[in-house]
Amino acid sequence: MKTPKYWNPESFEVSSFKFHLANRVNASFNTSGSDTSGKCIYTYNSLGFRGDEPTQEGLRVMSIGDSNTEGVGLNDDETWSHQLCKLIPNAVDLNFGFGGRSNDYMSRCLLTYYDLIKPDLVLIMYTSPQRREIYTKDGGVEPYMPTSSWGYLKETLPGVRIQSISLELQNHNEDLINWYKNHLLIKYFLESKKCNWLWSGSFNIPISYEESNRFDGKDNKKWLDIAADGGHPGPLHNKKYATDLHNFIDTNFPDYFSLKRS
Repeated sequence: MKTPKYWNPESFEVSSFKFHLANRVNASFNTSGSDTSGKCIYTYNSLGFRGDEPTQEGLRVMSIGDSNTEGVGLNDDETWSHQLCKLIPNAVDLNFGFGGRSNDYMSRCLLTYYDLIKPDLVLIMYTSPQRREIYTKDGGVEPYMPTSSWGYLKETLPGVRIQSISLELQNHNEDLINWYKNHLLIKYFLESKKCNWLWSGSFNIPISYEESNRFDGKDNKKWLDIAADGGHPGPLHNKKYATDLHNFIDTNFPDYFSLKRS
Protein backbone atom coordinates (compact mmCIF):
# COMPACT_ATOMS: atom_id res chain seq x y z
CA MET A 1 0.00 0.00 0.00
CA LYS A 2 1.28 3.46 -0.90
CA THR A 3 1.72 5.85 2.01
CA PRO A 4 -1.23 8.31 2.08
CA LYS A 5 -0.39 11.75 0.75
CA TYR A 6 -0.37 13.65 4.04
CA TRP A 7 1.49 10.96 5.99
CA ASN A 8 4.99 11.40 4.58
CA PRO A 9 7.47 14.28 4.97
CA GLU A 10 7.52 15.14 1.28
CA SER A 11 3.80 15.95 1.09
CA PHE A 12 2.87 16.60 4.73
CA GLU A 13 0.41 19.48 5.09
CA VAL A 14 -1.52 21.10 7.93
CA SER A 15 -4.43 21.92 5.59
CA SER A 16 -5.08 21.30 1.92
CA PHE A 17 -7.47 24.17 1.06
CA LYS A 18 -5.69 27.18 2.53
CA PHE A 19 -2.91 28.33 4.89
CA HIS A 20 -0.43 25.78 3.59
CA LEU A 21 2.61 24.71 5.56
CA ALA A 22 4.63 24.98 2.36
CA ASN A 23 4.11 28.77 2.32
CA ARG A 24 6.23 29.11 5.47
CA VAL A 25 9.31 27.17 4.31
CA ASN A 26 12.48 29.20 5.00
CA ALA A 27 10.40 32.32 5.53
CA SER A 28 9.91 34.96 8.22
CA PHE A 29 6.72 36.83 9.11
CA ASN A 30 5.42 39.28 11.70
CA THR A 31 2.05 37.54 11.98
CA SER A 32 0.80 34.04 12.72
CA GLY A 33 -2.73 32.79 13.42
CA SER A 34 -4.50 35.12 15.82
CA ASP A 35 -1.47 37.41 16.14
CA THR A 36 -1.94 40.39 13.85
CA SER A 37 -0.16 42.83 16.18
CA GLY A 38 2.95 43.00 14.00
CA LYS A 39 5.08 42.97 17.16
CA CYS A 40 6.61 39.51 16.82
CA ILE A 41 9.00 37.79 14.45
CA TYR A 42 8.11 34.26 13.31
CA THR A 43 10.98 32.45 11.63
CA TYR A 44 10.33 29.08 9.99
CA ASN A 45 12.85 26.45 8.92
CA SER A 46 13.21 24.30 5.80
CA LEU A 47 10.26 22.13 6.88
CA GLY A 48 8.00 25.14 7.46
CA PHE A 49 8.02 24.87 11.25
CA ARG A 50 9.38 27.13 13.96
CA GLY A 51 12.62 26.33 15.74
CA ASP A 52 16.10 25.24 14.71
CA GLU A 53 17.05 23.73 11.38
CA PRO A 54 16.45 19.95 11.46
CA THR A 55 20.01 19.27 10.26
CA GLN A 56 21.50 20.91 13.35
CA GLU A 57 23.51 18.58 15.57
CA GLY A 58 22.94 18.11 19.30
CA LEU A 59 20.35 16.70 21.67
CA ARG A 60 17.27 16.79 19.48
CA VAL A 61 14.12 17.96 21.30
CA MET A 62 10.95 17.51 19.24
CA SER A 63 7.95 19.46 20.59
CA ILE A 64 4.49 18.92 19.10
CA GLY A 65 1.35 20.90 19.90
CA ASP A 66 -0.95 23.71 18.82
CA SER A 67 -0.56 27.51 19.03
CA ASN A 68 0.71 27.27 22.61
CA THR A 69 3.67 25.24 21.37
CA GLU A 70 4.23 27.19 18.17
CA GLY A 71 4.21 30.29 20.34
CA VAL A 72 1.55 32.52 18.79
CA GLY A 73 2.04 36.05 20.11
CA LEU A 74 5.70 35.36 20.95
CA ASN A 75 9.04 36.05 19.32
CA ASP A 76 11.22 33.15 18.22
CA ASP A 77 13.24 33.10 21.45
CA GLU A 78 10.18 33.36 23.75
CA THR A 79 8.43 30.04 23.07
CA TRP A 80 8.51 27.45 25.86
CA SER A 81 10.31 24.95 23.62
CA HIS A 82 13.07 27.44 22.81
CA GLN A 83 13.45 28.54 26.42
CA LEU A 84 13.59 24.90 27.57
CA CYS A 85 16.30 24.08 25.05
CA LYS A 86 18.35 27.04 26.31
CA LEU A 87 18.45 25.27 29.69
CA ILE A 88 19.75 22.01 28.16
CA PRO A 89 23.38 21.90 26.99
CA ASN A 90 23.69 21.39 23.24
CA ALA A 91 19.92 21.07 22.72
CA VAL A 92 18.25 21.54 19.33
CA ASP A 93 14.77 23.12 19.37
CA LEU A 94 12.59 21.29 16.84
CA ASN A 95 9.20 22.94 17.30
CA PHE A 96 6.34 21.24 15.41
CA GLY A 97 3.59 23.30 17.02
CA PHE A 98 0.97 24.76 14.69
CA GLY A 99 -1.90 27.03 15.64
CA GLY A 100 -5.45 25.67 15.62
CA ARG A 101 -4.41 22.05 15.17
CA SER A 102 -5.66 18.96 16.95
CA ASN A 103 -4.47 15.84 18.73
CA ASP A 104 -5.16 14.04 15.42
CA TYR A 105 -2.57 16.36 13.89
CA MET A 106 -0.07 15.60 16.65
CA SER A 107 -0.12 11.84 16.17
CA ARG A 108 0.05 12.23 12.37
CA CYS A 109 2.92 14.70 12.68
CA LEU A 110 4.91 12.43 15.00
CA LEU A 111 4.49 9.31 12.87
CA THR A 112 5.33 11.24 9.70
CA TYR A 113 8.46 13.06 10.85
CA TYR A 114 9.94 10.81 13.53
CA ASP A 115 12.33 8.84 11.31
CA LEU A 116 13.44 12.02 9.55
CA ILE A 117 14.01 14.00 12.75
CA LYS A 118 15.34 11.15 14.92
CA PRO A 119 14.58 12.98 18.17
CA ASP A 120 16.24 12.19 21.50
CA LEU A 121 13.34 13.63 23.48
CA VAL A 122 9.72 14.16 22.39
CA LEU A 123 7.42 16.58 24.21
CA ILE A 124 3.70 16.46 23.46
CA MET A 125 1.42 19.29 24.59
CA TYR A 126 -2.08 18.01 23.88
CA THR A 127 -4.82 20.45 22.96
CA SER A 128 -8.56 20.33 23.57
CA PRO A 129 -10.03 16.90 22.67
CA GLN A 130 -12.83 18.70 20.80
CA ARG A 131 -10.56 19.39 17.85
CA ARG A 132 -10.18 17.03 14.89
CA GLU A 133 -8.67 16.59 11.47
CA ILE A 134 -11.31 16.23 8.73
CA TYR A 135 -10.48 14.20 5.62
CA THR A 136 -12.51 15.34 2.63
CA LYS A 137 -13.93 13.28 -0.25
CA ASP A 138 -11.26 14.56 -2.63
CA GLY A 139 -8.45 13.47 -0.32
CA GLY A 140 -7.81 16.76 1.47
CA VAL A 141 -7.12 17.25 5.16
CA GLU A 142 -8.57 20.18 7.09
CA PRO A 143 -8.45 21.34 10.73
CA TYR A 144 -11.74 21.36 12.65
CA MET A 145 -12.73 22.88 15.98
CA PRO A 146 -16.24 23.46 17.31
CA THR A 147 -15.59 26.96 18.63
CA SER A 148 -14.66 28.52 15.29
CA SER A 149 -14.21 27.69 11.62
CA TRP A 150 -11.88 28.93 8.92
CA GLY A 151 -10.54 27.93 5.52
CA TYR A 152 -12.34 24.98 3.92
CA LEU A 153 -14.90 24.60 6.73
CA LYS A 154 -15.96 28.24 6.39
CA GLU A 155 -15.35 29.24 2.79
CA THR A 156 -16.77 26.27 0.85
CA LEU A 157 -20.29 24.86 0.79
CA PRO A 158 -19.19 21.26 1.50
CA GLY A 159 -16.99 22.55 4.32
CA VAL A 160 -19.83 24.51 5.93
CA ARG A 161 -21.99 21.38 5.83
CA ILE A 162 -19.23 19.29 7.42
CA GLN A 163 -18.79 21.88 10.18
CA SER A 164 -22.52 21.86 10.91
CA ILE A 165 -22.83 18.07 10.90
CA SER A 166 -19.73 17.64 13.05
CA LEU A 167 -21.13 20.06 15.64
CA GLU A 168 -24.38 18.12 15.75
CA LEU A 169 -22.74 14.71 16.14
CA GLN A 170 -19.97 15.68 18.54
CA ASN A 171 -20.15 14.79 22.23
CA HIS A 172 -17.79 14.97 25.20
CA ASN A 173 -17.35 11.22 25.54
CA GLU A 174 -16.38 10.82 21.88
CA ASP A 175 -13.92 13.70 22.23
CA LEU A 176 -12.14 11.98 25.13
CA ILE A 177 -12.07 8.62 23.36
CA ASN A 178 -10.55 10.26 20.28
CA TRP A 179 -7.87 11.86 22.46
CA TYR A 180 -7.23 8.52 24.16
CA LYS A 181 -6.73 6.74 20.81
CA ASN A 182 -4.22 9.40 19.76
CA HIS A 183 -2.48 9.15 23.12
CA LEU A 184 -2.12 5.38 22.90
CA LEU A 185 -0.87 5.65 19.32
CA ILE A 186 1.79 8.15 20.40
CA LYS A 187 2.66 6.22 23.56
CA TYR A 188 3.12 2.82 21.94
CA PHE A 189 4.90 4.26 18.91
CA LEU A 190 7.48 6.08 21.05
CA GLU A 191 7.89 3.12 23.37
CA SER A 192 8.54 0.89 20.35
CA LYS A 193 11.25 3.36 19.31
CA LYS A 194 12.65 3.41 22.87
CA CYS A 195 12.42 7.20 22.74
CA ASN A 196 12.24 9.38 25.86
CA TRP A 197 9.07 11.45 26.02
CA LEU A 198 6.70 13.48 28.21
CA TRP A 199 3.24 14.85 27.69
CA SER A 200 1.09 17.68 28.99
CA GLY A 201 -2.66 17.33 29.41
CA SER A 202 -3.48 20.71 30.88
CA PHE A 203 -5.97 21.48 28.08
CA ASN A 204 -9.05 19.54 29.23
CA ILE A 205 -7.45 16.11 29.58
CA PRO A 206 -8.92 14.52 32.74
CA ILE A 207 -6.62 15.15 35.69
CA SER A 208 -7.47 11.64 36.92
CA TYR A 209 -5.57 10.14 33.98
CA GLU A 210 -2.08 10.01 35.44
CA GLU A 211 1.18 8.66 34.08
CA SER A 212 4.70 9.15 35.41
CA ASN A 213 5.70 11.13 32.32
CA ARG A 214 2.75 13.54 32.46
CA PHE A 215 3.66 17.12 33.32
CA ASP A 216 1.01 19.84 33.09
CA GLY A 217 3.05 22.56 34.76
CA LYS A 218 2.65 24.27 38.10
CA ASP A 219 -0.39 26.59 38.05
CA ASN A 220 -0.13 26.49 34.26
CA LYS A 221 -3.62 27.92 33.75
CA LYS A 222 -2.78 31.04 35.77
CA TRP A 223 -0.90 33.07 33.20
CA LEU A 224 1.84 35.39 34.43
CA ASP A 225 1.50 37.61 31.36
CA ILE A 226 -0.26 37.84 28.01
CA ALA A 227 1.23 37.37 24.55
CA ALA A 228 1.11 40.07 21.86
CA ASP A 229 -2.06 38.63 20.32
CA GLY A 230 -3.96 39.01 23.60
CA GLY A 231 -5.12 35.38 23.63
CA HIS A 232 -2.10 33.30 24.62
CA PRO A 233 0.33 33.15 27.55
CA GLY A 234 3.23 35.58 27.30
CA PRO A 235 7.02 35.16 27.40
CA LEU A 236 7.26 35.18 31.21
CA HIS A 237 4.68 32.43 31.53
CA ASN A 238 6.41 30.40 28.81
CA LYS A 239 9.70 30.84 30.65
CA LYS A 240 8.14 29.59 33.88
CA TYR A 241 6.67 26.56 32.13
CA ALA A 242 10.03 25.78 30.51
CA THR A 243 11.87 26.14 33.83
CA ASP A 244 9.37 23.98 35.71
CA LEU A 245 9.49 21.35 32.97
CA HIS A 246 13.28 21.35 33.03
CA ASN A 247 13.28 20.88 36.81
CA PHE A 248 10.70 18.07 36.53
CA ILE A 249 12.83 16.21 34.00
CA ASP A 250 16.04 16.85 35.95
CA THR A 251 14.45 15.43 39.10
CA ASN A 252 12.55 12.47 37.63
CA PHE A 253 14.28 11.60 34.36
CA PRO A 254 17.80 13.12 34.44
CA ASP A 255 19.06 10.71 31.79
CA TYR A 256 16.71 12.41 29.29
CA PHE A 257 19.30 15.16 28.98
CA SER A 258 21.98 12.70 27.87
CA LEU A 259 22.69 12.21 24.20
CA LYS A 260 22.60 8.43 23.67
CA ARG A 261 21.98 8.11 19.96
CA SER A 262 24.97 6.80 18.06
